Amino acid sequence: MSDRRVLVNLRGLLTPDPTRTWAVDRIPDAALALEDGRVAWLGRRADLPAAWTDTDRVDGGGAWASPGFVDPHTHLLFAGNRSGEFNRRLQGVSYQDIASEGGGIRETVRATRGATLEELVASGESRLQAFRERGVVHLECKTGYGLELEAESRLTAAYAELKRSGWSLDVTLLPAHDLTPEFGGDAEANAQAVAGAWLPELVRRHPGVARFCDVFVEAGVFNVDQGRRILEAGQRLGLTPRVHADELSWTGGAELAAELGAASADHLMFCSEEGMKAMAAADVTPVLLPGTTLFLGMRDWAPARKLIESGCRVALATDFNPGSCPCLDPLTILRLGCLQLRMTFEEAFTAMTLHAARSLRHGDLGHLHPGARAEVLLWDVEELLELVYWVGEPYRPRFLSA
Repeated sequence: MSDRRVLVNLRGLLTPDPTRTWAVDRIPDAALALEDGRVAWLGRRADLPAAWTDTDRVDGGGAWASPGFVDPHTHLLFAGNRSGEFNRRLQGVSYQDIASEGGGIRETVRATRGATLEELVASGESRLQAFRERGVVHLECKTGYGLELEAESRLTAAYAELKRSGWSLDVTLLPAHDLTPEFGGDAEANAQAVAGAWLPELVRRHPGVARFCDVFVEAGVFNVDQGRRILEAGQRLGLTPRVHADELSWTGGAELAAELGAASADHLMFCSEEGMKAMAAADVTPVLLPGTTLFLGMRDWAPARKLIESGCRVALATDFNPGSCPCLDPLTILRLGCLQLRMTFEEAFTAMTLHAARSLRHGDLGHLHPGARAEVLLWDVEELLELVYWVGEPYRPRFLSA
């Protein structure tokens, strides 16, 4: 027997429309019909089809309903704490200077290499719960703090365990997150190891766990040619590319993402106009990470408006990580999207729901139209715009998960 319910007593419902670019449906006094964990119908309560008249009702308590947030760029699993490094930056030491001293990512790598599988899983459970409480119903999660085969394998195994526990997430292999200390700065040898040995072995050891692969294309890390070889190696293994692109300088990362048909190019503070047009033509989703810009004290915000005007369907993400954005809060990112990237509320909300899910190739997340997963958030506010307007207010949604 199917599970049929109707969500009623809603102040309204707001959802992006997957059939119309950047369109958002705002329905007052709405109802939502659910069947077997999926949305079957949405509209005004007065227009509820007769076939649903005698169906069990769920009281929405006068809340606004929306789809759950999707976070398409996180570095969920790591060990250690870099608050001391943060304090040094407040005193004027740059992120790049700290990295050149052996800190930064490599400080986290040392701690993560020493963590057990059980410790990694426990920290992941805690962070996923924190995301969930704030309205995130699905995440992309990267490896990348191992920077050698065994540690990267342990991170992948931890993600596999989290997936088995029922968490909704996609895994991205990122052993090319930085130059491995053992290679002494030899990016070419490092790239060869990632492409020729590490990625094939990670996929062999953990079949079906990862869907994506990623590489940090940046000055002093991997160049475009090395990034291409790493991502093409991932493609041969069935992994879809994602790219850390044009974060600290222009490197051609956006153009590379377009060339390879990547699912996303992420960061993009220094993306070229040619890169924007190429991504739009290749249907690559730009994933912008304004929390990182804020936390690093940078002045160059990603050009969201130019990307939108170029035809790109922009997404937003937390970039949760220990060094450049220790942020578990989607509302902070929503607010930065509006206040710093100059996106409208509707654009920023779409970027954190429909377009975020789209960057992960999930057509049934990030909206509440028929066929979507019934991941419904209930917000006790008079207007959803209050989520941005009341800066710093720690709103927590209620959940309706069918």
